[in-house]
Amino acid sequence: MTWTPVTMRWPEQSSQWMGNLTAAQELASGELGSTGQRLAILEGLVSTSPGPVGDAAKEVIAAGRAALSGQLSQAPACLVVTPFQPGIGQGRGYQRFLSAPNLLEHLAKKLEDVTDTGRPTGPQYALSILFLSTRLEQLASSLARFIALFPVPDLVRTQRRAQHLSTLETEKWEIPAAGPLPRWQALPLERCTVVKAAKQSMTGQLSVLEGYAADSSPMGDLAALATRKAQQQQQRNDQLDELKALLTGGSPDVSMRARLIGPGNTSELRRQLLAGDAPGHEWVLCAGVMLVGSKEGLSFVQELVGL
Repeated sequence: MTWTPVTMRWPEQSSQWMGNLTAAQELASGELGSTGQRLAILEGLVSTSPGPVGDAAKEVIAAGRAALSGQLSQAPACLVVTPFQPGIGQGRGYQRFLSAPNLLEHLAKKLEDVTDTGRPTGPQYALSILFLSTRLEQLASSLARFIALFPVPDLVRTQRRAQHLSTLETEKWEIPAAGPLPRWQALPLERCTVVKAAKQSMTGQLSVLEGYAADSSPMGDLAALATRKAQQQQQRNDQLDELKALLTGGSPDVSMRARLIGPGNTSELRRQLLAGDAPGHEWVLCAGVMLVGSKEGLSFVQELVGL
């Protein structure tokens, strides 16, 4: 075996299959010329009539849009407090702690923080959710169950950090085993500039011919469209049924506590938040979220958490 000098050239043998496309492309060009003539002949001979579904569904659609607008378009003000935020948690380094009473104090304090331009004003309701735990993995698990349905960005980051810190605590003594270098790995040919450009060009020609190969009669297209609409409707119904089934028959989660207070201004909401029985200092690693808004704007989340 000898080493052959490299000569960059077009791969004729690998792309010879493209020569078989010529006949189909010429036929497609001729077909395009006669399509306009056939459409001109049909003009004035064919008419369409909309079905009765549109008029019957207008009232239901308007009511549904109004309900969605009332429940989901009124974005409430959101405040998240976690032990990993600067100046919030106690401890050193990665080990941060925030007990449940201190968490409530921070939530209540932010209600009257006049330096925060995003602070809600006027008579409002407040929905508070506390995530109680004593260990990092417990906090990560509790947050994961909630953000799967309501992914608040700050809670997502807190869950990831708690999960990573928990993994670090359990795996920091493990020494990974590394094999000798170098290692085998895949090399996608699409990374090559010439191959990428050639693939785009050849794929484009194939796509054009696939459009002709998928040609069918108008009646067949209408039947296929009706079938797709029925399938889409069934898929939407199945998705909603699966979501309802996921939330049906759930058991109370002691690691999550929710409370709705109001109506009132920020001072009144602060007094109501700190009043009554609350989780104690035995919960040393906690996070919380508070949503402040109108009663209607909070109704969806209120029902979601079982209040």
